[in-house]
Amino acid sequence: MKKITKRQKIVLKNIYYYIYSKGYPPTIREIAKEMNFSSPKAVTDHLNSLEKKGYLKRRTGARSIKLTDKALGLPDFKDEGDILKVPLVGRIAAGFPIMADENIETYLNISKDIIGNKRIDFALKVKGNSMIGDHIIDGDIILVRSQNAAENGEIVIALIENEATVKRIYKTSDAIELRSSNPSFPPIKLKEDIKIQGKVIAVNRILV
Repeated sequence: MKKITKRQKIVLKNIYYYIYSKGYPPTIREIAKEMNFSSPKAVTDHLNSLEKKGYLKRRTGARSIKLTDKALGLPDFKDEGDILKVPLVGRIAAGFPIMADENIETYLNISKDIIGNKRIDFALKVKGNSMIGDHIIDGDIILVRSQNAAENGEIVIALIENEATVKRIYKTSDAIELRSSNPSFPPIKLKEDIKIQGKVIAVNRILV
């Protein structure tokens, strides 16, 4: 397999820092604009080559680029800075609730470049696409701060009868609604109070 070229490494770095600053990957047109490519086709050619070499993964959709460990392991690819070890505690439903799995699967090395001074207590892997309006898609890793309360409109991890889901929370005079950002999913309306496990602080699509 051919080695990565200098130009391809620059493309990877641009994707990496875009994800760090925005929380989600760039589109092909955004990469082309950032790197002053004359057309999006040049970006597509680089992405196809990088995918074949194992430096990134893509799915259908405008913002589906994920960098692999192979990309992050390139010499001088990034400044590590301070690294935070965050427990990954299983998968969380971003469609319909599934049983919460509190077992720690592994620990993730999260650079403070992603979160700054924000406190992160655990990470979860998303299952489903009910939060795509917030650029949270199936397979993403969300970084969560433990807390038992939230303001209207915040994205939370909520427990419903011992099942966990990620949604935006809204409190009305007579009910609590957990809303998706995908119109295909109806809101979950509850009369009784729910247990909030935490607030979503960031989405990390660099980790695969």
